[in-house]
Amino acid sequence: MENMSAATMDAELLRLNDAKAELMTPVVAFLSVLMSCGVLGNVMVCCFYGSRARRSSHGTFISTVAMYDLIICGLSIPMEIVDLRLFYTFTNVAACKAGRFINHFGAIGSVHVLLVIAVDRYRRICKPVKKQLSLKQAKIACACSLLVSVFFSWPSILFYTPVAVDVKNDFGLNITGHDCTTTRDTSFNMYISVFNYVYMTCFISYTFVLCVMYTLVGRVIVKHNKTRKSLIKKQESSTSKLTSLETSLSNGDQNISSSIPGKYRKIDADRLKNTQTRPRTRTISTTTDRRKSTLSETQEIKNLNFSVIMLTITGLFVLSFLPFLVLSIWRAVNGEYEPDVLSDAKLVAFQFGLRSYFLNSALNPFVYGVLNSKFRSFVYRCFCGCSSKIDNLHAPSTSDAS
Repeated sequence: MENMSAATMDAELLRLNDAKAELMTPVVAFLSVLMSCGVLGNVMVCCFYGSRARRSSHGTFISTVAMYDLIICGLSIPMEIVDLRLFYTFTNVAACKAGRFINHFGAIGSVHVLLVIAVDRYRRICKPVKKQLSLKQAKIACACSLLVSVFFSWPSILFYTPVAVDVKNDFGLNITGHDCTTTRDTSFNMYISVFNYVYMTCFISYTFVLCVMYTLVGRVIVKHNKTRKSLIKKQESSTSKLTSLETSLSNGDQNISSSIPGKYRKIDADRLKNTQTRPRTRTISTTTDRRKSTLSETQEIKNLNFSVIMLTITGLFVLSFLPFLVLSIWRAVNGEYEPDVLSDAKLVAFQFGLRSYFLNSALNPFVYGVLNSKFRSFVYRCFCGCSSKIDNLHAPSTSDAS
């Protein structure tokens, strides 16, 4: 009888688990799309910016962020999908601990690099005359992000484990399932509270610093754009006036020239020829100055464009983490098992919100594609180049000349 009862409970547990897994299909589909787009996109980012990491701090920063995003999309999201499919039957201790560690590692490393980038952007845009972050210092800062991530993530290995939970059912059976969450061991309660408090405090502090720095950077960018537009308008106005003046003078010279006798006109032509053969020192100097000014302006535009990209990435990071932060606070305050207190629709929404931070890692490559024309061209060449090669392989051959 006991064996029959145990077999019945196991069968009922599997049935309830399958029902919950089917309920979570929208969340699994959402995560699958993010995983596919994120892995492909971040591989492209690593290939494009990784080759530039040796030459500029910009490439170093972006390739490091892409590395963390690739870890999240390639390892964390698949673990989350498994967690949702095994809603009541997650019993693998190693997989539970590894999945939660990778989640924390990727998120902490990414936000640390974003903070360093914000400091770099602030110094380059708001204090351009001061000493800037060198390529070597940028690489050291990115390497330090690995150590910071490990330091803040290792407690998750201790705190997360498959925990026994009571599963409600229609038969009133005492069914026990397992969920990958923080341990229920009371001896860990104080440490888990400190762990969560430190994470919340760090996230709020980092978000505040990022918002303040990029607000200052944004003000300078807006001011620069206004000044640039006004200068372009003035330059266009001056060019228009100069063109009309040259046209007027040219017409006047033709009228005067037609009224001058032929022999005097010949003398003026000889003088003009001699004038044209003189050294053009002033012209060369002016051209050099213009070239230097153009190079300086090009570098400034690159700095501003990179700042806009990183401002967008940071904004996306903050917005994607907000639902997760709010729901994590609610979960800590509530303290009950969510399936017991939430309806099916609310539980699905809750699972969506708990994984909202994956949006940041998956959508970052699309931000680069929209705001960086060179990266967009690189992706286009990769895909269209491959497709054209395949078409050429399958195309019928005609002649060597063709």
